[in-house]
Amino acid sequence: MSYRRKHRIFSSLSRRSRRQKVIRIKNLIYNERHRCGGIFYDECDFAQFDDAPDHIWDWSDIYFTGLDPADFWNAEIITAQVAFRDACHSRAFDEACEMLSEQERENEFKINTCPNYNSQGKIISHTLVHREACKYDVFDGLTFFGFVEKRELEIVINDPPAIHCGYKFLPDYVYGLGLRMVIDAPYLSQQIIEDAIADFRERSEHEWHSAEAVSFPGSFPK
Repeated sequence: MSYRRKHRIFSSLSRRSRRQKVIRIKNLIYNERHRCGGIFYDECDFAQFDDAPDHIWDWSDIYFTGLDPADFWNAEIITAQVAFRDACHSRAFDEACEMLSEQERENEFKINTCPNYNSQGKIISHTLVHREACKYDVFDGLTFFGFVEKRELEIVINDPPAIHCGYKFLPDYVYGLGLRMVIDAPYLSQQIIEDAIADFRERSEHEWHSAEAVSFPGSFPK
């Protein structure tokens, strides 16, 4: 008996199957048009940010239909500031991992749990067990995440990554076509998202990134 993947990636489905999924997304977008505007669908209740000015809406996961009637996009849309922070954190995290031995990495990321039993003595769940963060000589006595935080700040000051706006495909998505959208805006809004979708479509839904890196005047994003 041949092995068959339980969840096939979207791009490998038949055109008919993909169109059926697109129709469901179109209906979802239409039914939520009073909240999302009718161009995309977002599970996030972004109206909450209007009542919390200190809470910035700077990333979201959205769905919108493609130019091809058998495609829809499952997109992560983020501001350049978020992309900057992500890049700094990823670099610092990777550096920290490389400085530890394989055994130290295994111990650092190991999740400790203890079982919870019912009255019959059967395990019904597990509870996370708190453990003190380990300090490492290689990090000059800092914990793993203490060192990561320190390196992030050093990267921001001494070697900040260049961030380009654009669109990057994310392969092997089961639900729609994966896409990462980085935009040059201080925060997200319905109009800003709609403008990004329109720009992506005008570029024939191709990958693209800006020639110039985003400028962060005054200071680097926190």
